[in-house]
Amino acid sequence: MIRQFSGADVLAVPVSAVVAGIRRAAVDARTLGRSVARSGFGAPGGELLLMPAADDGLTGVRIATIAPDNPEHGLPRVQGVYVLFDSKTLTPVAVIDAVELTAVRTAGVSMVGIAALGGAAQRTAIVGTSVQARAHLRLLVELGWCKDFTIHGRRTEAVDGLAAYGRSLGAEARAGTTDDLTTAGLVICCTSASTPVVPDTLAPDVIAVAVGSHTPTAAELPAGLFKDAQVVVESTGVATTEAGDVIQAVAAGVLPPDTVVELGAVLRGDVPIDPTKRRIFKSVGMAWQDLAVATAVFENEISERGLAN
Repeated sequence: MIRQFSGADVLAVPVSAVVAGIRRAAVDARTLGRSVARSGFGAPGGELLLMPAADDGLTGVRIATIAPDNPEHGLPRVQGVYVLFDSKTLTPVAVIDAVELTAVRTAGVSMVGIAALGGAAQRTAIVGTSVQARAHLRLLVELGWCKDFTIHGRRTEAVDGLAAYGRSLGAEARAGTTDDLTTAGLVICCTSASTPVVPDTLAPDVIAVAVGSHTPTAAELPAGLFKDAQVVVESTGVATTEAGDVIQAVAAGVLPPDTVVELGAVLRGDVPIDPTKRRIFKSVGMAWQDLAVATAVFENEISERGLAN
């Protein structure tokens, strides 16, 4: 039987289980070799992406679409489904809503990166008001890592809406200023912008996270922010082809390419983190992360209902 999982089912999975699953995969040195770079092609409304990955127990593929004009019509910019298979027989076992899975996956990866770089700060600035911004705020609150937020965005009503959502979770959240950005201990960029959305004058010991783009020509963080910073990515190979923030900082001569390190190496203790430095985590999203979250969704149902594979 192929099980169906809605967005609500994805959200029902404990945040701690999602983060633990992603961290477990990231630590495993075999993981990067068990997924391939996203492939895509143009469609009339945007782009179709395929992201397959395999593990010992489960194999999966995210089939996602990116339609830039959708928000104007009240539809998500990113949509899709995740199909999960038994790894031994390759029998399909589940279909999962990929909208919520993508949001939870991206925020979950950020949480693993934040923890690796020293942990959440007392006050967090969230740049952007989209689904991803909401997901990051929710995970930070539910994990108990932060309850003081400033929200930064172009549209006042969207900023106020996200701040209200944060307050509904029991956090302090308000519209932020440039001063709030430059003094925050943690800055998370969740936008679809192609040019930098924060100044290069963030705090000298800030943790800056950028998750909004996966193309060489788009960068949420200015190149100057990378000077003398510790930079961590999911995969150095993928970062050199997809992470515009990193690519442009290298091209500008402020980021030596051989100083960029992988998240797995940090988590395994191979690379020490200096909390006195500016630390940057750039995520573009990889197939192994989708599989880690899809596995958590699948196993959560088994645990909750006592279902057998």
